[in-house]
Amino acid sequence: MYIDIAVGLLIGWGVSLLTGESHFHLMLFGVLATLAPDFDFLIWLGRNKWRVNQYAHEHRDLLHLPLIFGVGGGILIALWNPVYGLVWFLGTMAHFVHDTLDGGWGIQWLHPFYRGYFTLASYSPQHHFRNKDEQRAIASVHGNPHWLEDQYLKPNLKLFAELATLGLVLLVLVWWLLV
Repeated sequence: MYIDIAVGLLIGWGVSLLTGESHFHLMLFGVLATLAPDFDFLIWLGRNKWRVNQYAHEHRDLLHLPLIFGVGGGILIALWNPVYGLVWFLGTMAHFVHDTLDGGWGIQWLHPFYRGYFTLASYSPQHHFRNKDEQRAIASVHGNPHWLEDQYLKPNLKLFAELATLGLVLLVLVWWLLV
């Protein structure tokens, strides 16, 4: 999550430098774009009585659809403002790449044309799941029912790396804005 915020800030900043648009607004919109795919997590939590478990990846069946939410959303927003459409596209795609490399048991990169899930996470015993049942079976065996606390509530190397990255990006942006 913290890496998504850092990337969203950088995307907004980079696009603002290229286009001359407001840095602050595009950086905020970049953060929104990189976090927006995870809004479906709140819906999933509500359906699961606010309990997090090894099946939390199933929230990705609603908004984690790169062709629809990333490309389609970017095009729709570009009709209103092309610069914001570009930030949306880059931000959501960055989130999807992050989740593919390290987050859950894959996302549906080709939905609606193909409903299989793809992941490159090192902990996954396979990188392609043909359907939700196959994905769930792997999560039941290899999933961590305490992933939220292990990743975000207990000190660990990944958490420190994400926080350090976010801190560095914030320092650079504050320095750049003040100089």
